[in-house]
Amino acid sequence: MSDSFNQFKKQLNVGIQSKRWSVKSITALVLFGAIIAVFALFGFPNRLNNSAGASGFAGQVNNALISVADLRSESARLEQMYAPMFGGQGLGDAQRQFVRQQALENLITQEVSSQNAKKAGILATDAEIQDMIVRELPYFQEQGRFQRDRYYQILQANRLTPADFEEKLRKEKVNVRTQRLFEAASQPLSFEIEKIKNLQESKWNVGYVKFNKEMALTQMKSTNAQAQLSNPEFLKRTQDYYNNNKAEFEVQPQVLAQHILIKIGKDVSEEQAKQKIEEIKEKSKTTDFGKLATQYSQDQGSKVKNGDLGWFGKDRMVSEFANAAFSQKLGEVGEPVRTTFGYHLIKVNDRKEAGQKPFDQVQTEIAQKLVATDAYEGEVQALEKAIEQGDLSTVEAQIKKMGLKWEETGFFALNADMIPNLNSPEASKAVFALQEGQSLYPHLVKDGAERFILRLKATKKEPFVADSNFRASIERERANDLFGSWIENAKKTAKIERNPQVLSGR
Repeated sequence: MSDSFNQFKKQLNVGIQSKRWSVKSITALVLFGAIIAVFALFGFPNRLNNSAGASGFAGQVNNALISVADLRSESARLEQMYAPMFGGQGLGDAQRQFVRQQALENLITQEVSSQNAKKAGILATDAEIQDMIVRELPYFQEQGRFQRDRYYQILQANRLTPADFEEKLRKEKVNVRTQRLFEAASQPLSFEIEKIKNLQESKWNVGYVKFNKEMALTQMKSTNAQAQLSNPEFLKRTQDYYNNNKAEFEVQPQVLAQHILIKIGKDVSEEQAKQKIEEIKEKSKTTDFGKLATQYSQDQGSKVKNGDLGWFGKDRMVSEFANAAFSQKLGEVGEPVRTTFGYHLIKVNDRKEAGQKPFDQVQTEIAQKLVATDAYEGEVQALEKAIEQGDLSTVEAQIKKMGLKWEETGFFALNADMIPNLNSPEASKAVFALQEGQSLYPHLVKDGAERFILRLKATKKEPFVADSNFRASIERERANDLFGSWIENAKKTAKIERNPQVLSGR
């Protein structure tokens, strides 16, 4: 940053400290902050003067174009904001692309807000903008008086015309004024505050059973599945299922192997671990691998079994280990393999190629699935009937019969945004329809393929003491929700385009 800009900042700080700023003045500074950030982020004069591709457009909202220069300014502002999250380190390519995308969305939102506010008759007059520049912004003043030459100098250094700058300032003021209107409309009444406090104090714990067809079928065991196979029609149905779902019975390649692990840690450097594993490999030429595993391996689970890992497929091991195990010759001790766990020696003792389980090996499994499928709909209907009748004992019996179990949300406040563990909008909606003293929600709740049984398990009251920001936080949350909905509705009818080349950084 240049000396001239540092001097400019110093004069600004002195000016702020020496003057009692009015609310209007502070508002002006806040408004101006997003725009003047260009000066601070790019230096004085602005580096955009020398940047290739500073001209051009990053996006468009109806007839208004968003410039690449504005996108770079907003991106730089966001990068500074995110820098502490990365420990002060620079952002990588992926993070920069994310920042560019967010910056463009911010600019689009600002433009949509400005245009929609204008349609709604929310304006900033020329007199307001002039008064702000001349009287309220210290950047263009010397000894408390507006300096026209200084005004033009700063704008020219940042490649802004007075008309461009004043239009940016007007949009900022209109957007802030719009948000203030939403805030004014969002102030909660006293009885609402009291109601929110009561909801915060009221805690519920809800019991629930969550299941879908596939989950239930794995739990529902049929005692007569084997007997059904004596029926020729059912046997044919079982054979047809096998023929139509062969992928379900594919067997992936597997190996039977032993290994020895030497870990890398605080007391053992990578070089020391590598040297140790190479010494063990040398010993394996004359000593039984299982004995070496028992003596040296630091994998406690397999060490007691002579290093035996049993049969495993590629998906059970980390990629480096799996690739080595599946490429080694049988009976040989391979070269040391480095993984996140440390250094390994691997000895592959047997191998199974990919194939398919034969029908006679899986026919009982298929029969159980088909019998359970036949029974499933009937069991669900019986469950629904018991729930609607409020017959908790029959519901419990059906839950047990279907191999399902109750779980709990844990206590949550009644004004919580989300109910713990449910992860279902429909089930959450049903929870808030429960009433104290009600054993069961009177319907089986359906959310896509998922089904829920709900019951109010326990309630309690916990005193809630609101802090000084309680009312303000409610107001802010409501205003943000209303403003966000207003913007999203406006975006639906706006013609919005984004330049993909700018977003990709090309």
